[in-house]
Amino acid sequence: MRKLTAAITGLLALVGVSPPGASAGQEAHGVAAVALKLRQLDGVKRVLMIGAHPDDEDTGLLTALARGEGVETAYLSLSRGEGGQNLIGPRLHEGLGIVRTGELLAARDLDGGRQFFTRAFDFGYSKRMEEALNHWPMDEVLRDVVFVIRTFRPHVIVSVFSGTPQDGHGQHQIAGAASREAFDAAGDPDRYPELAQLGAAPWTPSKLYRSVRFSPGTPATLRVPTGTLDPVLGQSHFQLAMESRSRHRSQDMGSGRPMGPRESLLQLIASKTGGDADTGIFAGVDTTLFGQLPNPLPSSWPRDTGERIGAYRKAVADAGSRLSGLRTRDAVPGLLAGASILGELVGEVAAGGERGVLERRLVQVSEAALTAAGFVADVRVERSLLTPGESVAVDVTVWNGGTFELRDVVPRILLPEGWTATPGREPGRASPRSRFFRAPEPTTPSDGRVPPGGIARWSWTVKVPPSARISAPYFLEEARTRSLYTWPEDGNRWARPFDPPPIQATIRLRLALPDGEEGRLEVRREGVYVGVDKSSGEFRQPVLVVPALDVDVQPPRMVWPTGQGGVRAFTVELRNTSANERSGSLRLEAPPGWRVDPAMAPFSLVSGANRSLVFRVAPPEAAEEGRHEFRAVAVDGVGTVFDTDHDVIDHPHIRRAVLFREARAEVFAFHVAADPELRVGYIMGSGDGGAEALRQMGMNVDLLGKAEVREGAFAAYDVLVLGVRAYETRAELAAANDAVLAFARAGGTVVVQYNKYEYPSGGFAPYPVTIRRPHDRVTDETAPVTILAPESPVFSGLNRLTLADFEGWVHERGLYFPGDWDDRFTPVLEMADPGEEPKRGGLLVAPVGEGLYVYTGLAFFRQFPAGVPGAYRLFANLVSMRATDWHRARAGRIIGAAEFR
Repeated sequence: MRKLTAAITGLLALVGVSPPGASAGQEAHGVAAVALKLRQLDGVKRVLMIGAHPDDEDTGLLTALARGEGVETAYLSLSRGEGGQNLIGPRLHEGLGIVRTGELLAARDLDGGRQFFTRAFDFGYSKRMEEALNHWPMDEVLRDVVFVIRTFRPHVIVSVFSGTPQDGHGQHQIAGAASREAFDAAGDPDRYPELAQLGAAPWTPSKLYRSVRFSPGTPATLRVPTGTLDPVLGQSHFQLAMESRSRHRSQDMGSGRPMGPRESLLQLIASKTGGDADTGIFAGVDTTLFGQLPNPLPSSWPRDTGERIGAYRKAVADAGSRLSGLRTRDAVPGLLAGASILGELVGEVAAGGERGVLERRLVQVSEAALTAAGFVADVRVERSLLTPGESVAVDVTVWNGGTFELRDVVPRILLPEGWTATPGREPGRASPRSRFFRAPEPTTPSDGRVPPGGIARWSWTVKVPPSARISAPYFLEEARTRSLYTWPEDGNRWARPFDPPPIQATIRLRLALPDGEEGRLEVRREGVYVGVDKSSGEFRQPVLVVPALDVDVQPPRMVWPTGQGGVRAFTVELRNTSANERSGSLRLEAPPGWRVDPAMAPFSLVSGANRSLVFRVAPPEAAEEGRHEFRAVAVDGVGTVFDTDHDVIDHPHIRRAVLFREARAEVFAFHVAADPELRVGYIMGSGDGGAEALRQMGMNVDLLGKAEVREGAFAAYDVLVLGVRAYETRAELAAANDAVLAFARAGGTVVVQYNKYEYPSGGFAPYPVTIRRPHDRVTDETAPVTILAPESPVFSGLNRLTLADFEGWVHERGLYFPGDWDDRFTPVLEMADPGEEPKRGGLLVAPVGEGLYVYTGLAFFRQFPAGVPGAYRLFANLVSMRATDWHRARAGRIIGAAEFR
């Protein structure tokens, strides 16, 4: 067997299908992992699916192709879903986009695909393509789609949408239209020629399909089975796909995993194969490995390239036939032979061009060979959060879990420009692995040999330079241009979910067989932090680079009624994320005329410590109407300035990421009145700013926990406010709904913010309501509003409201409006998107016994962070409204534009 001599360290990342469930920095092993990798190693098949949002993708089709057939699949989502709602927390907009990016990556880890994006920022729901195009210019979106096609080079494109009004959402329509046009534009060298300078040379896909999943009645030309039991996975592809779909937790996409036949339906839209028969997704497409190479082969290529690839295919087939459920080692000789053939061929072909096909396949077959041989490699970093200017220990550990000998094992640390790695550890610095091993710990073999069953370790001290790039998502480094992100100049970073990890390692070795044959292989691994939680066991976290000091101002926004003076407080929390003690001073910079006490506060923090410092602020006399900004600035002993807060986004189902923002707070000063005597119980749902908004307007608010809600302990309150989607996220609330209605009947006021279909189906309202499918919503934040009962306490209470209070709203008017309701509810507002019938379900009021019940689908949760005065005033009126006020107005028959029941 020839020795493999080619190096493949130039590849940015491993390609191919990772076994389901592999976590950050950890490869799966065993017979299932080997079998899945073997499915990739013969032909070359690539499919790109294109949709508009996270959760648009057909995960059943992706899984059947990637896991079942070894196809290289990818999903291109135009946006990161920033404009949606968030079931699992309060983050919206960019923060939600990071969460949903992580959820897409978690889904791809299971269904086996890669993930791409365009620059499009999800600005919110749009009902027409024309509206969406005002935010996403077609030429800009199309350019990004073409870039992804030219870099991923799919043989087949599957468009989730048709590009017609049938798609509904305007962003869906853009995705469908862009898919269709990009199918032709990607291969045209006259379209976007500048992309070629970024390595995105023209590429012509062979076939374009459209999914008919969202188009009932559309005839399908191809049915792809997804419900067949896969003996390697132990479940059907559809079942694994539903597990993948359940990773979209922020969108309440949790799904069951039903048994039995399923299929994905496709319609062939265009084909360049020359055949009419649609007998398979790759019918008529040359998917052989040799077929991906230049035709004719350049004269510089070996004349026997075809024969060598034939020998490679035979070796891989031999490996597959020998794979045993009990002994994966029997597949190693064939895989090693295939790697050697490709390695020599790569070494003889000039760099560039179509050699990348062979390089990618070499990575895949090398991984398969080492997995079958029982090779395990781990790259562990001392800390998960690194700070510029400091050093960190890194260990590479190799476990030879098989029966073959590993020789000349040479790990190499891969770092960003400017970082350095010195072999060995600094004196006194503990190993990142020390607590995971019983003595003696693994040692570094002087000859690079790791015998069967042996473990070896190599250590480095990595220096992070003071100029190290912070781990901010690359698409947030520069300000957006309206609803398009600004990508960096480096085209290698474009369209990716996030940047590559800062610390990686390659491991080169010789795998020796008992008959004396051997092969040289090389793999890459990500450096991660590995910890142990005593309640849940081992966990792994990606490594992130953050500033040494985190500066967080709370609250990030504050409402200050105009005309009021007095003193209020901001709390600035400092956190030392570095490994060393930090000391210095902190100040809160204020607008002209505002007073801050203290002017400066000293701090001293050991590694990992937090400290909260309180600054009291006061306006010159009374707060003037407008927006006032405060900025927190910390300066350490050597003069380094820290003025950002890093929000570590850490959910158990996604990779940890970080969102950076300036350490600032805003004061929104405007006229607003609220009843400070009322006692408000707030039952938070998925997360919103309503409780804090009420407090800042001067009201007494308690957040009610599980026990209080479960017991129905509401007697101490005058008002109950239910946060967004509370019935969906608080099981104890559904159980205590009788107590909520009893509270209203006894004279209390209940204000329910938007809920989804669980609300009407659960019968939680005091009288019947229905929410239509699709639900009534008003997406145009400037849509005209008609006040139906201007003299009702909704509009004539503590704050006299007019149509001017509906100016300046952001994102949307509201969502999940009831479409029908019992006559005992009174609608008090009317609004509609352009060209639609008026909708009156956005704000309903009903007397219940001695009390009052309010349901509102208005998007208060989006208006509070934006400081929209009218939203605050309307919310204050709703919460302050009493049944006696409502009945008094009704008795006076002050009805406005509609009957006031």
